[in-house]
Amino acid sequence: KAVSLPFRKGKKYKIIQGYNGSFSHTSDYSRYAIDFNLKEGDTICSVSDGYVVGVIEGYTRGGRSEKWRDYGNFITIYHPKMNLYTQYVHIKYNGSLVEVGEFINSGQAIGLAGKTGQTDIEHLHFNVLRPHTSGMESTQIKFKEGYKGIELKKGDWVQKTIN
Repeated sequence: KAVSLPFRKGKKYKIIQGYNGSFSHTSDYSRYAIDFNLKEGDTICSVSDGYVVGVIEGYTRGGRSEKWRDYGNFITIYHPKMNLYTQYVHIKYNGSLVEVGEFINSGQAIGLAGKTGQTDIEHLHFNVLRPHTSGMESTQIKFKEGYKGIELKKGDWVQKTIN
């Protein structure tokens, strides 16, 4: 199962942390997350068709320490055809363009990047989750543009060429 990159067609971004990243991608919940260097206000897009099941957008600040972990704004989308959830984290204050219950098409603009929660740099933390007996678990992903999440490393550039 492949999804598209989580930003607008034609845009190119750098990977700032990949799978098993040492800063924050160390738990079963975030092991296969990917951080893209979107700037504050850049448009985030859904990677596949699905339903918005979570929106938190009321936080205004963030920081590097773990005390900020629970203060990240995010959007969660459920993709029934794949039985997967995608999460788009660190969106800016009031940065959601969607509401819970809304059906979203692949490539649709859903939010604006920011730097809320546990981070001291603006970026998009993108995570794909699957239901697991212990809750939700991060899972590996491939992108329709031909990139494999497992191969993406800090410093790599990716470009969205399709919707």
